[in-house]
Amino acid sequence: MATDQHTQRRGRSTDSTNDGTPAADHAHVPALIAEEYTLRFAGLADGDAEAVPGNDERSPDAWCGDDGVNSLEQVIAVLPRASSGELWATNEFVETDGDVDITAIESVHGLDTDVLERTAGRSLDELAARTDVQPIVPVDDHQDIVDRRRKALWALGYDVRFRWQIASDRYSIINPQEAYQPIITALRRRGETGAFGWLSYRDWGGLLKLFVVCPGLKQVVGLPEEPVDIDDEDDIDALGAGHVGDTGAADPDEDLVVYGGFETGYDFRGTQTLWAKPILYFPDSETIVPDTGQRYTRRHYGQATNADHERANDRVPISEWWASIYDDVETRLVDVDETLRRARAITYDFEVLPFSAADCYRYWGIADTYATVAADRATSLADPTSRPTVFNLQLSLLIALLEEYTGSWASNTYQEYIETAGELLQKPAMMIQLAMQEHDRLVEDRRDRVLPDGQQTLSDALEDIVHLSGIEVDTEAALSDGEAQRLHDEVQRHLDDI
Repeated sequence: MATDQHTQRRGRSTDSTNDGTPAADHAHVPALIAEEYTLRFAGLADGDAEAVPGNDERSPDAWCGDDGVNSLEQVIAVLPRASSGELWATNEFVETDGDVDITAIESVHGLDTDVLERTAGRSLDELAARTDVQPIVPVDDHQDIVDRRRKALWALGYDVRFRWQIASDRYSIINPQEAYQPIITALRRRGETGAFGWLSYRDWGGLLKLFVVCPGLKQVVGLPEEPVDIDDEDDIDALGAGHVGDTGAADPDEDLVVYGGFETGYDFRGTQTLWAKPILYFPDSETIVPDTGQRYTRRHYGQATNADHERANDRVPISEWWASIYDDVETRLVDVDETLRRARAITYDFEVLPFSAADCYRYWGIADTYATVAADRATSLADPTSRPTVFNLQLSLLIALLEEYTGSWASNTYQEYIETAGELLQKPAMMIQLAMQEHDRLVEDRRDRVLPDGQQTLSDALEDIVHLSGIEVDTEAALSDGEAQRLHDEVQRHLDDI
């Protein structure tokens, strides 16, 4: 995860802040005062880093890089300690001594002061004399979100935002530190002390994305022992057969390692939910693919981090909420083998299709910069180069983003791009038809269309793409996934800057 170093503002730390909370360690000072920041972690708490997978995958030192080996507990401490703040409004029509500026009121566009005076039966001067107003007035029906640590830094001259979304008086703030701390307890109870991942935020912590990878949720997927040519629905069903688990793989070079995990986030700047959803993580290329499992959300009402209060109101305490998310990810990994086999069995033939690989990415909404790089990588890894697999296409997109994306990894744009890669993996038939549908929309001559007239409605059924021209579904594609992963070593040079 590339750190946006150009947005960091460094400054000195103090031993404590105004609310008595110990200041962040020296290594955390940039995160505390940066507008955008990405911080990796290895292990749940101090001493857990040794449980993080290393050797040929990732060691904790290499994973965390220059930030040092931080634990999940340490990176959560960087987040705002959100509390309700008082909201005040400035009335520019009241001078500092309390006098009302009648001239300014008379100049307000759309305010007919003559009608106002006739209706009230008094002049503006008389109305002003009867009031007791202040230039700064409290707003009692709304509140805002404030972090006192950042407020203290602002008072010391740091350019750091400490207030966020203005919300109604019904809004109950979820403190992210208190909300995410139970993750540690839930994972420790399931033996996931070696969990690792990264935290990425924008707007000084007002928007967060947190990725947690669980090594205990590991799958090793191999190709079927015998090739399967897919021509009908029966062959599609056979594609999921021949499971290869942690043992028994015929050829190690063909094995694909994948971990389960989850992504979570919040946005103080407008939304009122804390959310989480499953992810898949490929350690050889360090790429994340969002899964299509259940999306969990918690509204900002009640007392989300008070277990007794939540139970009394028929809501699941947040500690149990995190445990259920882990269980969902564990359950969904049962289907990972079939998902990956399918992605490695479907081939795009760009010698037959009337558009290029780069065009295909553009049809999916990927910006040209990343579409071109991803297409070059996908075709260079394919054999023949004109026939990349779905797995190749989605992996090449993720690698292109690793190499080329310079914006915040917590941004909505980046999130949309990796979700596109997730759709490629989880809904390959639909994405094929989506690209064809976009091509057909752009061509002027009806004869140049590629999607059959009777198939204009998108479907995620593989039998709907078996006979499409330019799409082949079999397991004899020559791209070796182990080979493809090894070719991504150059990406490590980019990751060394994290």
